[in-house]
Amino acid sequence: MPLVVNGWTLLYHPLFGRRYAELRNEARRLKRQLPPAAFRQHPLVKLVAAVHRLVTEVVPADPNAPAFRLRGDLARFRRARGHGLPPRYMLFWMFSEEAHSVIFLYLNDESTLRKEGARSDPYEVFRALVQRGEIGGDFEANLRVWRRVHEAPP
Repeated sequence: MPLVVNGWTLLYHPLFGRRYAELRNEARRLKRQLPPAAFRQHPLVKLVAAVHRLVTEVVPADPNAPAFRLRGDLARFRRARGHGLPPRYMLFWMFSEEAHSVIFLYLNDESTLRKEGARSDPYEVFRALVQRGEIGGDFEANLRVWRRVHEAPP
């Protein structure tokens, strides 16, 4: 069952869902291995905490906040940077006022840190995912992907 925060239903595209699950699993592993002080200071743990805060608090407060808006060919998507995310990390999503839903689409990793002009720049990687159809170009296309994954018969 999807989480609902501030009236927004929060959904995870498979690309984001896998990445987020991997990060959370690694954080759980670190919690078992590290002393509490070292655990709290670990960069991966801080990344997971920032993503969790963005997904469950910051974005659902206003998914269309001006600071999240993109321009050009990515204008239909939204992006967060900062808010506790390490420098050069970005979280992308799409939302629907009508469905009152947010679909989190993509979070870059250490191999795709922001570097303007680089093919590994998260904007370029995200743009390529959309162009190849791995991420839909509109809300409905991404919702269909979510439904295919989450509403499949057992």
